[in-house]
Amino acid sequence: MGHYVIRVEGTLSRDLTDVFPALTADPEPAQTVLHGHLDDQAALAGILNHLDMLGINILEVMQVPESRRPEGI
Repeated sequence: MGHYVIRVEGTLSRDLTDVFPALTADPEPAQTVLHGHLDDQAALAGILNHLDMLGINILEVMQVPESRRPEGI
């Protein structure tokens, strides 16, 4: 489906980020950025639902077009 960037509030522990093996976690001050390729809308919905069930505040979700994706993401 595409490459997604999901920005959440707070720094997620390694145990939490390991729950999402399709995504890479880049901790930033007071935020964590999860990013990776997701195959379909069901995969994205599953991740967003899981974050919500864990009580993690989702700050931003965006799809990054392959042609505009920065190096390393």
